[in-house]
Amino acid sequence: MYDNYNYPPGADTPDAPWNEREAPEIEVVAEVTVLLKKSDVKISTSNYNFDEDGGIELNDCYCDIEEYYEKQCNPIPKMLGELAKYINGELAGGDISASRRQELEAMLEDCTGWETVDIEIEDYKIE
Repeated sequence: MYDNYNYPPGADTPDAPWNEREAPEIEVVAEVTVLLKKSDVKISTSNYNFDEDGGIELNDCYCDIEEYYEKQCNPIPKMLGELAKYINGELAGGDISASRRQELEAMLEDCTGWETVDIEIEDYKIE
């Protein structure tokens, strides 16, 4: 006799692997630390002296270089604040799709809450 049911035993049972359901996603709260690095950042300082040979040597300006950086450059938290203002402006415009609005609101939430834990400026040289 001919059998059209050529599946392996157990293939049609509810506990077959293809009948398993994925667990629903849950939300967790975490603390995230992101380490970013950028080279060749130009920082101006007046904290230097001329050495005996007429060359320039930096004073021990490491303690001041972070302050100069904060004043002259755009640290990431500052840029995130500007991005949040831009996103708020786009959201206020109102002429956006629901999916784009949802994406922007998620981005806006991601812009907030960041803090600078440590700034490390090293290997600075005179150009």
